Amino acid sequence: MKSVVKGIFSYVFVIAVVIGSSLILSGASDTQLLNYISPLYETLYRINYNYYDIKNVNFDKLIDSAIDGMVKGLGDDFSYYYPASQMNEQQIEMEGQYGGLGIEVTYDSENRAVKVVSPMYGTPAWRAGLQSGDLIIGIDDQPVSEMEYMEAVNKMRGKPGTSVKLTIKRGNEVIEVTIVREVIQIIPVKSGITTYNGKKIGYVLITKFNEPVPTELDKALRKIYDQKADALIIDLRNNPGGLLDVAIKVSNMFLDSGKVIVSVKDRDGKITDRYISQGNNYPKIPVVVLVNNGSASASEIVAAAIKENNRGVLIGEKTFGKGSVQRGFPLSNGGTVFLTIAHYITPSGKDIHKIGIEPNIKVTEIATSTSRKVEAKSYTLTEIEVDQQDPVIKTALDYLTQPGGK
Repeated sequence: MKSVVKGIFSYVFVIAVVIGSSLILSGASDTQLLNYISPLYETLYRINYNYYDIKNVNFDKLIDSAIDGMVKGLGDDFSYYYPASQMNEQQIEMEGQYGGLGIEVTYDSENRAVKVVSPMYGTPAWRAGLQSGDLIIGIDDQPVSEMEYMEAVNKMRGKPGTSVKLTIKRGNEVIEVTIVREVIQIIPVKSGITTYNGKKIGYVLITKFNEPVPTELDKALRKIYDQKADALIIDLRNNPGGLLDVAIKVSNMFLDSGKVIVSVKDRDGKITDRYISQGNNYPKIPVVVLVNNGSASASEIVAAAIKENNRGVLIGEKTFGKGSVQRGFPLSNGGTVFLTIAHYITPSGKDIHKIGIEPNIKVTEIATSTSRKVEAKSYTLTEIEVDQQDPVIKTALDYLTQPGGK
């Protein structure tokens, strides 16, 4: 009897989620949604009354799997479901320290794999050579295609000092790599200054757009400007993005008042929000932004704002192309479904989702162009040396110091 009640409650929960959603959407009617949901209820019914091992059935897990599969069925790599058990894990990561590999990932529905958006600078995944676009198809010899998304994510996390083996598909090549987990400390802003061709060039590396960035970036910029820098390099390579409001604040630090930073377009094609720069009091020195195919989301907002407002040029490779906006909808079971609800639009009116942003000056980046042999502690530093041997940085230095200046 207990399993029957549990099954009914689970069914009612799913119906409530779908019907509740239909009240605010202009898609299928309530009647159509009930028709769509009927096979799910029929399956639950048959499990409850006909499945042999009913005593060991966990209905909560069944519903979690059903919701996860439903969201994956959208074919949208950036819509996903977090069961109640995983929401605490997200809080740990947002606090800026956790045990893991140091990669930003999403789910690739086409390949039923975990896709690397970007390895965070200096972390175990970065030092092991993982690249944006890599498909993680196996974890400790278990196929990712047989896992829920968050199950796969959690298998990569774990106690610092322990190892995990990843099977990676990169193009037509399949490789295996074993990585030792570490305590991942997200230090989002690093800076330095260097002299090149007789000019002082400031350098700021932003690794992720989380809450501390505006304050830490302000500190870094003031140090650079106090040293009378002639120009500035902003390195957003392998920055997977982060918070929209942080991207807005960072863009404000470089754009004049009144310039459009980014707009948001809803599913009906309407512009619902437009973010305008409030201006700043920083010196107006030449700016170059470094990007690659690991520069995503908030990174692309900043890069497009600077490029399209003619505040600076982009150097490197085409960006990732993540221009969608997600919102989390809490569910009655404690889980949260994150759905794409809108797209970002650049100042010139472009939707760069799954397209990316082309740099002004293209430099093909070799995976080892910035040495991956850095000591483990280096990625926790806030002040770093500017690597003039990095071909992308060198191109930026040459551009900023060429005869006539910029």
